[in-house]
Amino acid sequence: MPGPGAAQLLEVWEEGLDQEPARRALTLLAAACPQETREELAGWPLGRRDAALLAFRTELFGPDLDAVAQCPDCGLEVELSFPALTLAAGAPAQAVTVQRDGYEVTLRAVTSDDLLNLVSADAPTALVHRCVAAATASGVPVEPAALPADLVEALGEELARTDPAATTELALECPDCSRQWLAPFHIASCLWAELHHWAGRMLLDIDALARAYGWSEHEILALAPRRRQAYLELVAP
Repeated sequence: MPGPGAAQLLEVWEEGLDQEPARRALTLLAAACPQETREELAGWPLGRRDAALLAFRTELFGPDLDAVAQCPDCGLEVELSFPALTLAAGAPAQAVTVQRDGYEVTLRAVTSDDLLNLVSADAPTALVHRCVAAATASGVPVEPAALPADLVEALGEELARTDPAATTELALECPDCSRQWLAPFHIASCLWAELHHWAGRMLLDIDALARAYGWSEHEILALAPRRRQAYLELVAP
């Protein structure tokens, strides 16, 4: 497997085990972009984050993606397999200005830092407030917290326009009932599921070689993947 070594990936997996999804996605992004600080990465728009995670996932596990979606009508689990290249990157993030009822509000794209700083209470409103880059009422500057509730609700619906690449949907059709629907696809969740599965297999391999040869985890992970696999085949029952 190309990309970071097995030892580093196990560290990433261990770090992500107890993290909430937004922080775990940032942990994965830090592994994908080691030249950037986490503070810098936390300020990336989510579309840019997801594009980097998709490239990282392709580097680690290959060009094809497997997923499962449940039909909203009959409940059938539909298995999917498709090239990662079909998830074309959307337009880059850009500010969006909304004019309504004498207000003019400029929104910026949502970042990981925004998600990490939300609390469960009234999170949608707090997210909009964080993403207001500028706001005026009849030409007079106002604070985001002073915006009326109906305007904030409308701004929440406009946030998606600031970063089209942050939303990925798959057009699906159920083979049993022919229901067609759009299913959301989250690359961070997909990558984490694959990494979690890989880590479980890797720990079993480490256990098998440690029992057979008395090697430490460090010594086993230092082996080239082909040589490690060759030893595994020798000890296989």
